[in-house]
Amino acid sequence: MVDDMGWNDVSYHGSDQILTPNIDTLASQSVILKEYYSEAICTPARSALLTGKYPMRIGMHGFPLYNSEDRGIPITERLFPEYLKRLGYDTHLVGKWHVGMSRQEFLPLARGYDSHYGMRGGFIDYYTHHKVEAWPNGRQFFGLDFFDNDIPQDDEKRYIVDAITDRAIEIIQNHNESRPMFLHLAQSAPHAGNEGGLLQPPLFSTVKNKHIAHSDRRLYAEMVTHLDSSIGKVVQALANKGILQDTIIVFASDNGAPTVGMFNNWGVNLPFRGKKQTPWEGAVRVPAFIWHSSLRPKVWDGLMHITDWMPTLLAAAGGEIGTEIDGINQWNSIAGNGEPKRKEVLIAVEDSAMNVYAAYRAGDYKVIVGNVSGLSNGYYGAEFMRLKDSPPDYFSSLRACEVAKVFESFGLYLDYDKVSTMRKASSIQQIDPVRDLTPCEPSPLRGCLYNVRRDPTESHDLWLRAPKIGVTLTKRVSALFAMQRRRGPLALDDRSDPANFGYRWLPWLNDTSPGDANDTNSVTNVGPNEIEVKFIDSPAINSTGVTTVASVIGCDRTTGFINLLCLLRTVF
Repeated sequence: MVDDMGWNDVSYHGSDQILTPNIDTLASQSVILKEYYSEAICTPARSALLTGKYPMRIGMHGFPLYNSEDRGIPITERLFPEYLKRLGYDTHLVGKWHVGMSRQEFLPLARGYDSHYGMRGGFIDYYTHHKVEAWPNGRQFFGLDFFDNDIPQDDEKRYIVDAITDRAIEIIQNHNESRPMFLHLAQSAPHAGNEGGLLQPPLFSTVKNKHIAHSDRRLYAEMVTHLDSSIGKVVQALANKGILQDTIIVFASDNGAPTVGMFNNWGVNLPFRGKKQTPWEGAVRVPAFIWHSSLRPKVWDGLMHITDWMPTLLAAAGGEIGTEIDGINQWNSIAGNGEPKRKEVLIAVEDSAMNVYAAYRAGDYKVIVGNVSGLSNGYYGAEFMRLKDSPPDYFSSLRACEVAKVFESFGLYLDYDKVSTMRKASSIQQIDPVRDLTPCEPSPLRGCLYNVRRDPTESHDLWLRAPKIGVTLTKRVSALFAMQRRRGPLALDDRSDPANFGYRWLPWLNDTSPGDANDTNSVTNVGPNEIEVKFIDSPAINSTGVTTVASVIGCDRTTGFINLLCLLRTVF
């Protein structure tokens, strides 16, 4: 899993700007998932992957975890690696966690992993491995967030991508082949670093990608190029160990790129609309494919969600869940010619006082309802895609990469026509020629409706043209929204300050019981040493001067769930 990589940041989708030859060579021999949905941001995506459940069911939806927040995947949930351990697997997490770090019982070693090497929070500096966390009141906490199991890596000096890659290779080399292995490799790249150094390409190397006109995009490309090279090294290690052909490899981004705004990395999600942390396709429709030596390469257009990985891969390993989840076992559909099993997906849920919205897809249609004011609802990054020179030759780059050499050692040679056909089939085609003069944004009186199979760019709203479909999907959104496990106000804990632990981000609540884990983030659990961050109810007129739901339909001063129900009542 890579971090914050946009749709247009891999070259197998058709762009020659940032070449990703190792990723593309793998993809050309894989089942490419063209209609794959993740979550809109980090913590929800990783929660969905590890539980097979929509994050809103376990209180892990919405804004991602602060390092100083007492919240995590509820300890009552059995996670993906725990299921695999029951099947005899060795389980290792290398890289990013970001689903709970305030207590030992939230950490990877307590959740089914035999080892964890990497960061516990959302992001770190690529060189110092420190996280600087800014609170809403302007206060800053900062310290090391890089660990080998429970041992702080104070003396680690390597570039973060290299340190993570080297550990993954070490685990592969030392693996006992008599046992199966699950290696969860979660790179922090190409996520931005701390605010003072958002773009952090490798030092002491010549800046390549000279054909890219925009300087920041070019630096971002250096990070992606290095990440691509690291993937080639991991595949080579699997081949050297003699286990590559017995290995399933999944590649996916956790969410779309934050092209602009907070912690932007100059990644590009075009032709999709929006960016990370929005309900638009640019946030949730991400690069993904699955490789195994037995799979017939194809571009699969079945609907798939990040929650599907757990039941799908467990089925491939001979296991099963045995409990109700949102994920669907799609192994037979992917590995064979079976019909795709997923017919609907809850794409995004946000339930805060600032924004309340939901996005849902059924079949070819997607609906967005709620308040998206203040979000990035446009199309971003076209200027970053400009070239000042001809890019390197695409097919030659693939032939020269590490993965291609590994495949050639097995007698598998890239075929130009087949690679080109797969690449063309993987690119997004806009079938609907109509483009609204003003892109639709949900309002208190209506949602936005798209046929995303024909209109993947979400540029032609069908709300008034297909009212029955809009109402049907909106009712389903209402039912799903009502199932969520509500989150309390954001509660940041003064006791988490890394200065208390030698400037290291360590669990600070090991002497207390989490009880029902996600209730720890409610107002009733704020202790005397904690600060509580409350977002006060919005007034009837918001900052943009647009009338809110409350003033339109008599739901005065409502926020959160009640606010959305008011909107849905108006829609009905």
